[in-house]
Amino acid sequence: MRALVPAPADPVNVHDHYAAGWLTSGGIRANFVASVDGAASTAGRSRGLQTRGDNLVFAALRDLADVVLVGAGTARAEGYRAANLSRARQEVRRSYGLAPTLPIAVVSRLALLDPGSELFRTPDPATRTIVITCATADATAQRALDPVADVVLCGKETVDLAEVRSTLVARGLTRILCEGGPTFFADLLRSGEVDELCLSITPLLAGPGPGRITAGHSWPGDPAPLNLVGLLEQDGTLFGRYEITRRS
Repeated sequence: MRALVPAPADPVNVHDHYAAGWLTSGGIRANFVASVDGAASTAGRSRGLQTRGDNLVFAALRDLADVVLVGAGTARAEGYRAANLSRARQEVRRSYGLAPTLPIAVVSRLALLDPGSELFRTPDPATRTIVITCATADATAQRALDPVADVVLCGKETVDLAEVRSTLVARGLTRILCEGGPTFFADLLRSGEVDELCLSITPLLAGPGPGRITAGHSWPGDPAPLNLVGLLEQDGTLFGRYEITRRS
């Protein structure tokens, strides 16, 4: 893998590349993969677009995060599990000054998640999954999740995304890695809560049908401008790192 931005370099330390300007400031960083023609998935999942380099970047971004933030739909579709990291991964995290554990935070307006799924199976209390919902979420569902997750209310009738961010920061989770999905990412962008986008562009044409990395209602006003601050390449796959100008 070689760096094209900010300066050509071959090879490059992927962890150092994504750590620069991130570890001290933190924020919300989104990670997505897409085909050259803009598809965010094939057969309903992102796995068909992943490459060896994309998997490397995916792991590095997790190694540099305090928490993974994901929408409930993506957690179900992609079969999310609690992040029980290997000893080697824990040591990498320690070398960058991060805790050895990585909790998952799932956003669900209705809190309708399966408490028996792999997402809630972890022997370490520090990796206990966080379920972020709102006051009008199903009360029975919340009670079912209480024994296996930290259920947090952010908002009344819908999840307040600014409150989600402040709640995670209050827990000391300042480096937030959002892994989608497209509707949740678009909502975060609309609310002005995303600071950075890491986008892998796979050299494939997925063809008509699959959606993009953003979904849902159209945005008011102009498109959100991006500032390219890093670009890697491996086997034809491009890995862009973009700063996002907040929309709010």
